[in-house]
Amino acid sequence: MRPQIVSCALVAALASSLLCGPADAQTPRAILVFAGASLTEAFDEIGTAFTKKTGVPVTFHYAGADALATQIEAGAPADVFASANEKQLKMVAAAGLLAGPSAVFARNAILLITPKHDAAVTRIADLAKPDVKVVLEAPSVPDGMYARMAFGMLSGHDGYPSDFPAAVEKNVSSDEMDITAVTTKVALGEADAGVVFTTSMTPSVAGQLNAIPFPVQPDVEYPIAAVKNDHPVPAAQAFVDFVLSPAGQAILRRHGFAAP
Repeated sequence: MRPQIVSCALVAALASSLLCGPADAQTPRAILVFAGASLTEAFDEIGTAFTKKTGVPVTFHYAGADALATQIEAGAPADVFASANEKQLKMVAAAGLLAGPSAVFARNAILLITPKHDAAVTRIADLAKPDVKVVLEAPSVPDGMYARMAFGMLSGHDGYPSDFPAAVEKNVSSDEMDITAVTTKVALGEADAGVVFTTSMTPSVAGQLNAIPFPVQPDVEYPIAAVKNDHPVPAAQAFVDFVLSPAGQAILRRHGFAAP
């Protein structure tokens, strides 16, 4: 069983801030949305639009989907879970913690990033070169899983050696727990290359990075569902419905996500 020290601390902090209720009984309690880190910019905008439409505040907790699923299973008072991977949402569903049906609301793709002025890596095959420093998300986190799936898809094809995944793994200098850490390390020149979602190339970092598309792509799907907790909020399902609505989908398209 995984240690739950961090998760329990999160439960206590969130319960204190969100479950005690506002002083004004007419003010609706904020919905707490657990969402993968790659959704940060898009969901911040969706939250603003949802609150404007409904009057219900939205609070977000962004992290790697693996950590979020573990925290929800440990009792964190999430109202909605938006994952970058079906696996993590299925874990929560298997624990009997979904309050409604899940639905895929967006798709994404992966790409290789390198520091803007670093020529150590200019193509995907270079990831297997000796002494190249690669940073990825951990295999249990969606982008890290998808990156390794892509390496496996390339193995033995189009000039890639059969041991390509193993050769790349030898060059992995760190396994990060969220995609923001991967992007930041590469942008700062702390690694020669990293693999992120295409939506990670936001204006704030695009000027610091080169982007190299993968010739193959795993199927990257984002599912969402309302979550059971001790203080259910009817507006949680309304938030899910808003994400799936034309208004929510338009925001996701503006941030580079593909249609489900």
